[in-house]
Amino acid sequence: MTLTTTTQVGPAVSTMYDRLLLMRARPYLIHTLFAQRRNINRKSGNTIKFRRYSALSVATTPLGEGSPPSGSQLSKTDLTATASQYGDFVEVSDVVDLLVEDAVITEAVELLGQQFGETVDAIVRDTLSSVASATNASGGTNGNTPTEITKSDIDGVVKTMMGNDAKFISEIIDGKSEAAFGTAPIAPAYFALADADISDDISDVANFVSVEEYGMKQPVLEAEWGASGRVRFLLSSAGKATSESPTQYHVFIVGQNAYGMTEIEGGTAKVIVKAFGSGGTSDPLDQKSSIGWKTFLVSRVLNDNFMQNLEVTHS
Repeated sequence: MTLTTTTQVGPAVSTMYDRLLLMRARPYLIHTLFAQRRNINRKSGNTIKFRRYSALSVATTPLGEGSPPSGSQLSKTDLTATASQYGDFVEVSDVVDLLVEDAVITEAVELLGQQFGETVDAIVRDTLSSVASATNASGGTNGNTPTEITKSDIDGVVKTMMGNDAKFISEIIDGKSEAAFGTAPIAPAYFALADADISDDISDVANFVSVEEYGMKQPVLEAEWGASGRVRFLLSSAGKATSESPTQYHVFIVGQNAYGMTEIEGGTAKVIVKAFGSGGTSDPLDQKSSIGWKTFLVSRVLNDNFMQNLEVTHS
């Protein structure tokens, strides 16, 4: 019984710390992709006014000889939006900076940049959920109200939006060539922004074409899942879902100029780093450094007729 083991002589360090940090989970930021961008000029307040003129009625009545028509009157719709300031920061002590193995300040900058992107995406996503044009999916078989998404629901939304003269966002993707053998052409389409939780239901939609089956040599978006008819789907774990029983998912199907985003010139996002000792008398021993970001932002639905909120449940 003279064998010396780690029971008698244990290692001074029993756990090895891997300095290569693990990758963080990052959602696709899809909700800002199709916003109309309009900035407020510096020193011009924080409210922007969007204006739209209504189309004139068609003039189908023949003119009488030498007799002018009665004429038409212009009408407008004004939409206002007020930008607010958003931001956050973290503080790091000099002891952390001195003792911890990680490049804490560098990592903090990356974390805050990720937080900024996700914040903006969430603000715009919640704006989209306020659109007046909402439809419950009804073509499914799960017995819920709304049901799971189906081709008849998608086609119904497309028909409504085309009737409202909403313009498609994407152009045709050609599949008719030797290089594109085995792929499918994709028609000009609206884009749908949805939660990844319903990816399986979207894949089960009749005539669904997965993104890898698109025509060759055509650009697709990073979060793109596939297409059904005149709608191409982008999915994210940060899609809009409401805590009901069962959970309801919001599929935002958008055309051109459906919604907008506004920043203030000079107030766009910036990262602010305060070094140790920059706090003056509030940090007399140079013990704190801070890293933060701030921005001015507002988003607004510009035309309820150019998008639809298709509400669905899971199959």
